[in-house]
Amino acid sequence: MQQVKPRLGRRLVFSHADSIRTYDVGPLLTAFVRARLLLVNALRNQSAQTILIAVGFLFSIVALLPKLAFAQSANYKVRVDFGHPLQASVEAELDVPDGLVFTAQHSGGYAWWDFIKNLHQIGEDGSSVPLLSAAAGLWSLPKRTNRRVRLAYDVDLSFAEKARRGDLRGGLFFGDSLYVVNRALFVMSNGSGAKNIEFDIPPAFVIATPLQKISGRAFRTADNRELTDNWTIFGRLPVVDFSEGKFQVTFAFPGVNAEEGSLLQPIFTPVLHEYLRIFPQTPATHLFFAFFHGAEDNGEAYLNSTTLTMVDPITPKDRILWTNLLAHELFHHWNGGLLVPHDNDKTEWFSEGVTEYFANRTISRTGLISQELFLKKLETHVAMYDYWMWAPPFQRTTLETAGADKDYNRPAVYSGGVVAAFCLDTTIQKQSRGAKSLEDLLRLMMDQYGLTGKQWTRDDLVRDASKIAGADLSGFFSRYIASRGMLPVKQCLTEAGLDAALLDYAGEAFISFQEPHHRRRLSFEKASHSSSETPVFKFAPISIWPWLMIGLKSPSLTMSAVSSTM
Repeated sequence: MQQVKPRLGRRLVFSHADSIRTYDVGPLLTAFVRARLLLVNALRNQSAQTILIAVGFLFSIVALLPKLAFAQSANYKVRVDFGHPLQASVEAELDVPDGLVFTAQHSGGYAWWDFIKNLHQIGEDGSSVPLLSAAAGLWSLPKRTNRRVRLAYDVDLSFAEKARRGDLRGGLFFGDSLYVVNRALFVMSNGSGAKNIEFDIPPAFVIATPLQKISGRAFRTADNRELTDNWTIFGRLPVVDFSEGKFQVTFAFPGVNAEEGSLLQPIFTPVLHEYLRIFPQTPATHLFFAFFHGAEDNGEAYLNSTTLTMVDPITPKDRILWTNLLAHELFHHWNGGLLVPHDNDKTEWFSEGVTEYFANRTISRTGLISQELFLKKLETHVAMYDYWMWAPPFQRTTLETAGADKDYNRPAVYSGGVVAAFCLDTTIQKQSRGAKSLEDLLRLMMDQYGLTGKQWTRDDLVRDASKIAGADLSGFFSRYIASRGMLPVKQCLTEAGLDAALLDYAGEAFISFQEPHHRRRLSFEKASHSSSETPVFKFAPISIWPWLMIGLKSPSLTMSAVSSTM
């Protein structure tokens, strides 16, 4: 697995017993190098005057370093009280260069400043001075205040005591554990430097968070965004780590019972293994997922973490729903996380449709759902796309423009995106005579955009797909994606060895495997490298279609339960 080498930062960090100091030495480094060159030239020329000038210049830089580039870290101590009402008390030590402190901006239906209570500054003599509100979520310090200040305040967390729509964007209390989005906890400043956080919670509780762990219950972030655009979970809850090579995933399950946990855990190993097979160049990564029962079936992505919620309990009979949800959101690490489009609205069909395509395919290939359930899932996607193409309210919308209103056009963005991905896959395989597939396109895009940080455009996608297929596919995108042309669904299904009966105005689709004598390009054989008796589809070169039940080698993943009540 290829690991992306981090860029060398121009920042010096000096650690002390009770503080961390950070120096931004970018401009000074340039001056230092110039002084060094001057000294070298002076020594070569044996010029005493130039030597003295260069040495003096170097000493001046060292002497000015603390004054020119000093940025002391912010320190937070957060004590969470799990009684009633639910609340936290915070002590903070901040650099406040402009005399202003603030909360995160309104988001997810939460005005974070409403939860901040009793915000005051603590003087050197222990005196307390309330801060003055300058605007919503903004406070000004008293005049003649030193740059370095101590603050104290309370956080009203009672909003998390009851489930509500959007609780994955704010917080939810489960009795023995608390999920909270960090935006609720922290008052910040514009001071630069690292942010150090220490949590004070009961000894028996665990902490699950994407924040960098320093020791025990101490964590650190690089800046305000990393501090607040993530979540933290405290309490008694299952926390499970999965890893393969240098790729690691941590799942936290607050409020999930032991029976549900036993159903959830087995899905991650085969799914992660399959995704890393598709993207072997994935850089070293540690992903964090939270999963719990909330007021809605939803998902929310944060800077270094993702939250998934479902209303109904996790049971074997609805396996396809929660298995596909988790597989879908995990694939977004690559498609949408590393592969970032330049124009998100016009490429939602790709971000969501391709992700759903691979999620469906993966849970079938790995045996997490049956072939019968897979076909039902495929029937739903085809039927919804077919109906969307027929229905009068959508006649002026294309797959490309549907992303501008993702919820209203959900049949297009998700199901239409799946059908488009499916037909693009079969088209690439047919044009390349089985040598390439949609997987090869994604790997190419990962090399060109995912590993370089470059955003991809629609033109990039057309060019890259054509390159992989070995044929000009611009007509595919202009006709079926940018315009209202109906994707050749039946033809694509036939190429995959499937028969279909479709009724657009009724939103009905019935898909089945072709009869053996009709499978001209399809034959069954057992996987010689698999321990299971799962059949494998083997196709002639012109029609290789890797959707279903391909035998997979047992994944070489490791799993460890950090803390579990299961």
